[in-house]
Amino acid sequence: MTSGRPPEGQVLSFRARLAVAAYVLFTWPVMTAFFFGPLAVLVAASRPHGRRAWLWLAALALWLSLWAAQPGGLLEALIRAAAVLSTGIGVLFLLLSAGSVSTRALRGTAAVVLSTAGLSRLVGLRWADLERAVVQQGMLAQRAATELLSRGGSTPDPATLDALRTLGEGLRPMAPFFPGVLALILFAGLCLAALVAPRIGGRAVAPIPGPFDGFRFSDHLVWLVIVGLIGLLFAESTPLAGPAASMVTFGVGLYALRGSAVLTTALRSAPRLFIGMLFLGALFLLPFAVGGLALLGLADTWLDFRRRMAPPPSGGLDR
Repeated sequence: MTSGRPPEGQVLSFRARLAVAAYVLFTWPVMTAFFFGPLAVLVAASRPHGRRAWLWLAALALWLSLWAAQPGGLLEALIRAAAVLSTGIGVLFLLLSAGSVSTRALRGTAAVVLSTAGLSRLVGLRWADLERAVVQQGMLAQRAATELLSRGGSTPDPATLDALRTLGEGLRPMAPFFPGVLALILFAGLCLAALVAPRIGGRAVAPIPGPFDGFRFSDHLVWLVIVGLIGLLFAESTPLAGPAASMVTFGVGLYALRGSAVLTTALRSAPRLFIGMLFLGALFLLPFAVGGLALLGLADTWLDFRRRMAPPPSGGLDR
């Protein structure tokens, strides 16, 4: 996202509020700290004035304290460690690094990922242990859902049990991709924190993301997808297969966001009803929609669709 001027006192747009709400709902409760942690630090760094800002800061601090005190297994511990590193290292990159918000957030994400990997290696955590923890977490969620449906002495119907069992078994092949999803959540949390913090604190201490339709990043990140795909094709059943899968996941997610920005630009003057129907249709065909947006984002690397869609500069006619 390109950086904008600090809009102190300006409320978030409806689209930005929708993005924040979707992020919180999708990540609640464990991974929401990737947003609330950096947000609390940025608000505190702005030296807020007024009761509203201090109430927000107190609420964020209380939520983070309760979040840190919750028990959990290996996966929760890893997520908490990454969220704490994001709150520190990620925010430092937002504050002190150069470039746009997306560039700073990408650097912060890379630093947090490397720090988390180093910490995991220090405590003896292997990639296979992480994948196993993801599968175990899915099995626990499946068991909890079955117990919830069995309350009151009623037995869930076989179709529901089969659906839960299929969902739990489907997590096993998806486990190698989870760290890439986590990195995307980390990146989005840093960007949203930079967007929301000035509205709470009243003063911007880091650049503020510009309109989403201007979202872009270095074209060299296409190598992230290429190297990841090479790893998936030629390093199957080796220790490199898991990291390669996560690299592809993160790269595809980034380019899907870029494709969404291109589509947002193209639909700028489209009727809202059409946009709403398109969004609902994409939810039902989510894997295909994400793949299509990622391809659009990749194509934008070379074709620069938004420059082509920009209106021509005003001026007189050539004679």
